[in-house]
Amino acid sequence: MSIDYPEALNCHLETVLADERAYTNVWLREVAPLTSRQAQAVRGGLLADRLAWVFVAGYQCALRHTFAQLPAESMAAFAVSEDRKGEPVLPGVTATVLNGETKVSGYKSWVACCATLSHLVIKSDRGDKANYYCLERSSHGLTLTPRYGSFLAEMSQGVAELNEVAVASPLDTSEVSHFGLRETLYIYMAFCAWAGKFVESADRCQALISRLAVLTERLPLDEAALAELKAVDQAVQVLRGSIPATAAANYEQDQRLIAMYSPGIQKRELN
Repeated sequence: MSIDYPEALNCHLETVLADERAYTNVWLREVAPLTSRQAQAVRGGLLADRLAWVFVAGYQCALRHTFAQLPAESMAAFAVSEDRKGEPVLPGVTATVLNGETKVSGYKSWVACCATLSHLVIKSDRGDKANYYCLERSSHGLTLTPRYGSFLAEMSQGVAELNEVAVASPLDTSEVSHFGLRETLYIYMAFCAWAGKFVESADRCQALISRLAVLTERLPLDEAALAELKAVDQAVQVLRGSIPATAAANYEQDQRLIAMYSPGIQKRELN
């Protein structure tokens, strides 16, 4: 990980980026060019002034670890969620092939960074027919509708409508099954980088960042590694509890971003 955390921390103690566009612009300029995903998570976390941007920082790293074909200088989202039971019913995304050209149609019901993303990774169909495609925001037939909620309120969380959108070859899916865990780890890393601004000693944050960096590259495949994952999670939760409520806008509510992953990690077993 090619970043000096203590030095970088001192340079970002007063950073303020109050809206998604501002964070996106700085992220593309200062974070995207970094060659290490771990360094991206740390720098992205340091640039954050609220947990919405901590999420974005970790999320972008997990996407790049999962889909290496994503353009380096892009703000992306991974759209999997579908709402087939809502009112009105929104059909899920399916692919059709006509004259050798594949097109996808349907809806995705949760798209992070909907207002600012440049690329969207979508899953089409299910089971053996499932494939993943990368779409540019400007793709003909793709409509993105930003929405905002009370959780991570500053980040747009919208809906994607796809109407016969032409797609290229499917993406490599060899890392997709690990996306959920890597998303957690990279978000934790960005959070620890951000949290260093609010604790008496940033050494504990730096130590956790180092342990998390190892876990992102070597997922827990034995009992010792699984125990380390659970121990790191516990330490991150202790760190979360030590951050003052005044650290960021909506921190009392948004700290759920960090808390919500812990039960799954603590229940995790080896396959």
